[in-house]
Amino acid sequence: MNHAAVRDELLRMAKDSLTISCHAVPVWHIPGFYFDTDSHLAAKRLMETDVQAAYTTALAYRLTGNTVFADKAMELIQGWAAVNREITDKDGPLVSAYLGAGLLQAAEWIKTYPGWQRAEQEQFVQWTTLVLLPEWDQIPLRNNWWSWSLYAQLLLYRFMGDTTAFAEEAANLKEHIDSSLSLTGFIPEETTRGTNAIWYHYFALAPLTAAAKQILDVTGEDLFRWISPGGKSIKQALDTLFYYADGRAEEWPYEQGQNFPSPLTPRSWPLDLYEAMSRVYEDPEYDRFVSSYRPIIGNMNRNSGYFQSYAWVFPELL
Repeated sequence: MNHAAVRDELLRMAKDSLTISCHAVPVWHIPGFYFDTDSHLAAKRLMETDVQAAYTTALAYRLTGNTVFADKAMELIQGWAAVNREITDKDGPLVSAYLGAGLLQAAEWIKTYPGWQRAEQEQFVQWTTLVLLPEWDQIPLRNNWWSWSLYAQLLLYRFMGDTTAFAEEAANLKEHIDSSLSLTGFIPEETTRGTNAIWYHYFALAPLTAAAKQILDVTGEDLFRWISPGGKSIKQALDTLFYYADGRAEEWPYEQGQNFPSPLTPRSWPLDLYEAMSRVYEDPEYDRFVSSYRPIIGNMNRNSGYFQSYAWVFPELL
């Protein structure tokens, strides 16, 4: 473990983020990645930039108490809440969930900051509930999209202090674990994703585990060790993915030639996930897998250079 190195990297990124200005737009149009890749990436970068800055500064404030960081996080969060009024096109629900999760975590970390006035917090809640939440709630898919939706909703209801809605989403998460995972730990809907199937297993399990952590933190219920009525478990799914991620990607039993990061770095998946899970389960194999790459920062989007999503960014500090 190298807590000091992780903290130093966070503070470096937070200081760099102090120069970021909000990129919010009234209508955030996010085409499907597989239909219009260039437009998708350009639209996503608007929020990628701002969320990374808000997340790093809010976490830096949480660790240091320096109000300069809190002010910047608040500025960016409020910028989106004040300007954005609509999210459109195919990938709007998914992208707004996996990036919006970062804004919600940042908001939680500065929630008690005296400089963030109640009226401003209410404006943020209004934006998330009227603009973002309807997008997340209407997701028809039950693959990684629903995992991100449930995680984002749990973060939102935690911030709002809505225990009833939080409990409802926790129940939905348990149903999702039971229905989306197989007894062997594969995710059937993600096994069909061609050469990206391993990636999509990671991209589904990252929010699933992060959602379980929210429930553990808020209610004390431990879904990491829960066995569903159908005999499914998060640990089995993690172990199954781990087998192939740990140097055996070529053994993947579905389509061959899986796109797996090589070489692994502190900023590549699935190290962020297994760094976090090595702490949850105290699994020596997970620890061995990640140990030589520490300090692990998070999964960076190779197209933009910003964090891809916000399940386990700076996992050691979480």
